[in-house]
Amino acid sequence: MTSAPRNDEQGVILIALMWILVALSVIALSFSRESRVDVSVARNTRDLTVAYYVARAGIQTAVFRLLERVYAPPVQGIETQEPTPLDLGELQGDFGGGAYRVEIQDEAGKINLNFVTEDQLRALFAAIGIPKENADVITDSIMDWRDVDKAHRINGAEDDYYEQLPHPYKAKNGRIETVEELLLVRGVTSEYYYGQWEKGQDGSRRYLYGLSRCFTVYSNSNRININYAPPEVLMSVPGMTPQIAQMIYERRKVKPFRTPADLTRDLSITLGPQTLPFLSTDRSMIYTLTAYAHMENSKVKRVIRAVVSLDPSQINRYKIVYWNENISDL
Repeated sequence: MTSAPRNDEQGVILIALMWILVALSVIALSFSRESRVDVSVARNTRDLTVAYYVARAGIQTAVFRLLERVYAPPVQGIETQEPTPLDLGELQGDFGGGAYRVEIQDEAGKINLNFVTEDQLRALFAAIGIPKENADVITDSIMDWRDVDKAHRINGAEDDYYEQLPHPYKAKNGRIETVEELLLVRGVTSEYYYGQWEKGQDGSRRYLYGLSRCFTVYSNSNRININYAPPEVLMSVPGMTPQIAQMIYERRKVKPFRTPADLTRDLSITLGPQTLPFLSTDRSMIYTLTAYAHMENSKVKRVIRAVVSLDPSQINRYKIVYWNENISDL
């Protein structure tokens, strides 16, 4: 007569044990997931650290190659006609289990913000796709930012505009010291400054804007090195057409130009007197080096950008005038 209650008690105990097992399983899974997350975080942290030093190794290798070209040039008569990675503006290598790619850009291939004219600014902004109404604002605001007076142009800005911002500041009204000052100028958005990738209707991806790659404050001339200038910078030169700029860009990837006269001789193009004075193949001895590093079997990447001046007066024959470890991977 007492077997039924005993069976009921055993059934309750069994159900309770099952719930306990479920709870323990959930706890175990949670610990397992947290462990996997911790392991993943530790691995990414390690890879980030190693990739950082891989990127630095890329910078140092590029500096060495540049110094070697300047202070230990090939013996006359045996130099190769094939362009070197330095000539083509890119250096690749391996280091410490990772790989690096360094973009090398002579500052002479950019437009000096302190020398640029309004017409050049408008031509550049049109070439990189900034809408005219925004380009007008940025052009006038850059001119206002570097001039010494406090009178703003029609679409420009002076203290009265900047002091009304949530984090107010004053216009520079003087020489621009770093390209990053553009981020303080009215109309310059982060998208315009850093650039972005856009997917076209045919599925291809193209890089838009990127003012940081077009301007410099380190060159001492308003002439553009045709072997390093981006196509958009070439298109800002007076009298330059998009077709000629593209021809220059495609040819130099195969064989860099020795002098601007090569343009007429090798490409069979005619450039007028309003264009040739802005073109050069002279090197500035100041280079922007952007190192992209990644580890094998890892999605982790690091990017470092440095501006290096080759200076024989320095002990190491060079000095770093700019260093940024917080560059977006574009």
